Amino acid sequence: MSTPLRLDLVAPSGSRLSLVMPDVGPVSSVAASVRFAGGSYGTGFQIGSRGYHEFAATHVAPATTTDRFLVHGREVVVAEARDGQSSMATLLGDYHELMTVFAGPAPRRDRVFSLFNSLRVTDDPAGMRVAARSMTLLDAMSESVVVAVKDFGSVAVPGPRQTRDHVPNHAGAPTRHGEVWKVQLPVGRSGKPGQGFLLGCAAGVAEVQFADSTARAERERLDWLDGIDVAWRKA
Repeated sequence: MSTPLRLDLVAPSGSRLSLVMPDVGPVSSVAASVRFAGGSYGTGFQIGSRGYHEFAATHVAPATTTDRFLVHGREVVVAEARDGQSSMATLLGDYHELMTVFAGPAPRRDRVFSLFNSLRVTDDPAGMRVAARSMTLLDAMSESVVVAVKDFGSVAVPGPRQTRDHVPNHAGAPTRHGEVWKVQLPVGRSGKPGQGFLLGCAAGVAEVQFADSTARAERERLDWLDGIDVAWRKA
């Protein structure tokens, strides 16, 4: 049995997440997301480490930079996909980047400026915290933190406010730290729904999806899943 790996992470709301799992391979990425809504308005953001925007513009949706400007002393970079189907705007923090994606060409600068100007952003090595300024009347409707482990899979942890919405009414199979259910995940890039697992622990839940890789046997991945524990703590 491998030595446990503990990650202490900060969600966009400032809530703290403790993720413990077998130390079986390198953590390849840590990302987060948050969605704000109010009235008829709603928008989502993704948070990644420095270089997140450049990676997306190079490898995910090849894009060309169209604008740069400052919001509260931080640079915002706007880029349009070369196929014209999407665009993205990203605020660059000292340690993390905050990105939102638009359908079609990039909006006018004043709209993008207003969007980031409505947020209060705090960035440090543990994570980026994002809140709507009180005058906007917006509320954070959902958030999540996603950790990927090379050749094993990803662990997506919904925020503490969404935990109760995920747990089934029937009992799952026991694990070392809780119980697990096999579930169908949302449709991915392949156009087909993926198979995954919902893991329920004493202080949090997680959606676990195995990596599409032949580097590890299914038994190894199941053992990794069995050793995962997630726990939320208030900010």
